[in-house]
Amino acid sequence: MARGIAVLGMFAAHIGVMPAEWTAPGGWLNVAHGRSSILFATVAGVSLALISGRAAPVTGAALAGVRSRLAVRAACLLLIGALLEALGTRVYVILGFYAVYFVLALPVLRWPVRRLVGAAAVVAVVGPPLAYWGPEALVRAGFGANDVVTHYLVSGHYPAVVWMAYVLVGLAIGRSTALTSGRVRAAMVAGGLGAAAVCAAASSLLVRAAGGADSVRTAIAAATGARSGPWPPASGLFLAGPHDDTFFEVVGSGGVAVAVIGLCLCVGRLGARVLAPLAAVGSMALTVYTLQILAIWRWDLLAATSNDQLVIMTLVSLAAATVWRATLGRGPLERIVAAVATSATAPR
Repeated sequence: MARGIAVLGMFAAHIGVMPAEWTAPGGWLNVAHGRSSILFATVAGVSLALISGRAAPVTGAALAGVRSRLAVRAACLLLIGALLEALGTRVYVILGFYAVYFVLALPVLRWPVRRLVGAAAVVAVVGPPLAYWGPEALVRAGFGANDVVTHYLVSGHYPAVVWMAYVLVGLAIGRSTALTSGRVRAAMVAGGLGAAAVCAAASSLLVRAAGGADSVRTAIAAATGARSGPWPPASGLFLAGPHDDTFFEVVGSGGVAVAVIGLCLCVGRLGARVLAPLAAVGSMALTVYTLQILAIWRWDLLAATSNDQLVIMTLVSLAAATVWRATLGRGPLERIVAAVATSATAPR
């Protein structure tokens, strides 16, 4: 269900028509910006934990098999992502970055919860400055800031030096043995939303003291890509907007992702039945996400002037995914990727 929420949220972020004011009609859709893809990455970490043994990580040959299959899946995602980017839809496709997260997570699949949380905290603190000043340092040193490696790690729209924090938190959630506790689930919801509120308030105070968000973003734009002169100001790290990739966004929007997962756990079996269409979308997220990009390319949905297309795409996705899951099970692209991974890693 959480993955389904993330996918439909990315629909809204990509083709939704929404005013800047949250109180205006449709303004509530702004919650999808940035947070949907962050939830997607966090659930990826949960999935990695589930397929590698959940609370008791696999070892030996089983671990090697899991790592091999994940590596092949990553290669498939990288290929699919590249093909979707070649369509030129102006959508920042996440699949290639998703593949990189899988590869970077391979060495930590057996880490315990505390170590995963600690690593996520380190990434949340160290990653944002690297993603903020790293590309500038490369440019000023005469290197390219957008080659393949630096694009996925530092300078891209979903830089791994920051976004691995979400994957690590998801891994920790999936490894936890306490998820059946109602108190733990409630703590995930309250703690996640509390972190979001605190980070939003702290960011607002710091940005206001620095002259306001518009002033900070203007200074960043003036310094970005320059080979000399002032560097992007440190006040840029006070922002907490979508894809600012700052500490405040990592903890705040990451907290929202944790809260959503906690809510999905709280609804229990009854909620799973009522929200079966949402879970169906989540169960074939790769297929639905890919078809979304193809639809945007085919009908130029980024030029939409109303949310009619968003409503239609959402309803069609929910209905089609529900029927497919009920009759055929695993989604088509999920079947193909799983078959390739199994075949490529089968013992010879």
